[in-house]
Amino acid sequence: MSHAFAKEIHNWDSWGAVYQSIEDFRQLIEVIYQKENLSGAEHIFHLTPGTNAVFRAGSYVIKIFAPKESGANTDADYQAEITAMERATQQGIHAPNVIAASYIQDKYLFRYIIMDFIQGQEAGKVLSGWTLPQKEAFVKQLLANLDKLNMPPSEQVDASVIKQRVVRNTRWNLFSESVRAQIAEIVTQSPISQPVYVHGDITAENVMVDDGGQLFIIDFADSTIAPAEYEYPPILFSLFDFDADLIQLFRRELGCGREVFIDKLFLAILLHEFGFIFVKMICEKYSGQEAQALTDIYEVKRMLQAHLPM
Repeated sequence: MSHAFAKEIHNWDSWGAVYQSIEDFRQLIEVIYQKENLSGAEHIFHLTPGTNAVFRAGSYVIKIFAPKESGANTDADYQAEITAMERATQQGIHAPNVIAASYIQDKYLFRYIIMDFIQGQEAGKVLSGWTLPQKEAFVKQLLANLDKLNMPPSEQVDASVIKQRVVRNTRWNLFSESVRAQIAEIVTQSPISQPVYVHGDITAENVMVDDGGQLFIIDFADSTIAPAEYEYPPILFSLFDFDADLIQLFRRELGCGREVFIDKLFLAILLHEFGFIFVKMICEKYSGQEAQALTDIYEVKRMLQAHLPM
């Protein structure tokens, strides 16, 4: 039996070898578009790569999730993204409309989401060149979207569950045992604010700006429930790329004093699923040292205190 997708997927490396290949996914995209009665599959373009296979095809974006044979459990990511995008649209957040969300059984079972393509630029590519008034307008627009997005869920959330995610997060394993013990102790003993729905990945690539300056938030695959401050690390260190003006505007619009803001930011870094990445970014930016060389996680907080704008 012939399949639209011909490559072998047997682990994460084999997925990583093909997930950005237009030619390897072309026929599968054509079959999916026929299934969904959509046009444009003959015109496929690369988009900024992530974890899954994401392409522009015609006037849409198609995201094809890694199959279970890759070793990844992307079923949860698929469901989280669908639910979060629907919730965002209902709350009046500017996000792509979902055109189709389903699966296709080919050589492997592939889940997919097809959504509108946002005509615009990645915010991370343009923000640094903007004037201060433009940056201020952007920050206000971003926070207005977060006010709508970061709403508490209807069900009660046990804060200990959020903290246990950190303790079980194997991504921290690149640090020494003593640093991991510090992180676990800080997170376990620190009170956290009201858990809310969060996007979790508001990065340079996941915020689009159209020609009129309208902001769009995309890629909700890392949505979860956490304190609102969970949004801060990817915003400050990826979207803002450490820009002093943007960070200062963001903090002041929040109405948060500098020391309190740093306290919240530091805890948010430790709570974040990808907190280890932000620790690496901070170390490289402010000390030039490898993050793995850290012997005291509080050194990260001291760097923030020394370098974040007043």
